Amino acid sequence: MMSQQKRRGCGENFKLDWVISVMLKRAALWGLATRPVYSVLRRRAHRGDPITLLCYHTLRPMAEQLDAWTVLGVEAFLAQIAMLREDYDIITLDQALLERASGSRPRVVLTFDDGERGLYDHLLPVVEAENLPVTVYVATSQIETGVAYWFDRIMNALQVAGPLTIDLTPQGLSRWTVGPVRGKERWQQIGPILEAIKEQPTRQRDALADQVVGQVGSQATGFAPLEPMTLPQLQSLARHPMITIGAHSHGHELLDQLPLQDAETSIVRSRDLLTSWTGLPVHHFAYPNGNYTPELMNILQAQGFSSATILEDRLVFPEAPATALPRIGVGRYDHLDRLRLRLVGI
Repeated sequence: MMSQQKRRGCGENFKLDWVISVMLKRAALWGLATRPVYSVLRRRAHRGDPITLLCYHTLRPMAEQLDAWTVLGVEAFLAQIAMLREDYDIITLDQALLERASGSRPRVVLTFDDGERGLYDHLLPVVEAENLPVTVYVATSQIETGVAYWFDRIMNALQVAGPLTIDLTPQGLSRWTVGPVRGKERWQQIGPILEAIKEQPTRQRDALADQVVGQVGSQATGFAPLEPMTLPQLQSLARHPMITIGAHSHGHELLDQLPLQDAETSIVRSRDLLTSWTGLPVHHFAYPNGNYTPELMNILQAQGFSSATILEDRLVFPEAPATALPRIGVGRYDHLDRLRLRLVGI
């Protein structure tokens, strides 16, 4: 049997190995992100004149303690804009589609999904101050009803200090513990719950979210809860000349899990509602969760959409089909050096 002293020694060696591994990874990351090396990587990645599409969700002040990858701090977003402008031209989605090859500086398009209130409260002032073109893909059900989607309601609930036990075993799922850790560690606890519920049939997700919220009981404080924009806020956003409004389905369904007729109904309803609310044509679409199929691409083409975007960590080359344009997802825990390297495929 191993002695206590040997066990302690093994534990200390493990900790030392872990620290050395983290330090080596950080050194490698720093080395690749330094200007001379990064310039070579960027030139190599942009052979063929691709466009970079980035996918965000919403913004909050960094001071708010909201442990959710989808919620980027305003200050971090501003730092990313400054970083991007060193090497890229930030252009509109329509420009990107019209000029699939330019030969000039690399180009990047900024997009936001869903329609959460932070887009009005925090993105709109940044757009005005920075003269920043963005595309906002809006899922319309939550605007129509004023009720946040199931995933935002769960993220709101799981900000309670904890530790919390979430037990969905009676529903055939698992049991999870969330908290008391904060930051990225808490998000790593929340993520599996969201993924497990996401895999369930569309009509069951709201009920499962209700179960999670009910089990938490108390309400977290110290942050503005995730909630949809109001209709007047959406209309104000749509009036800004630097903002393009796109559709994102009606119920934020995973469209590849629906019968094709139901998927088409959701797509068309979101577009028609947005057009009636804003008075503007809606030509662009984002597949919820990035889930798509050739059949869905055909529907979007038949419905007259100019583009549709998916979620994949790769660039948009001129030969990419307009109804499946890849976007790179960016969130709260994507630090600048790591983001730089993701933009060049590392």
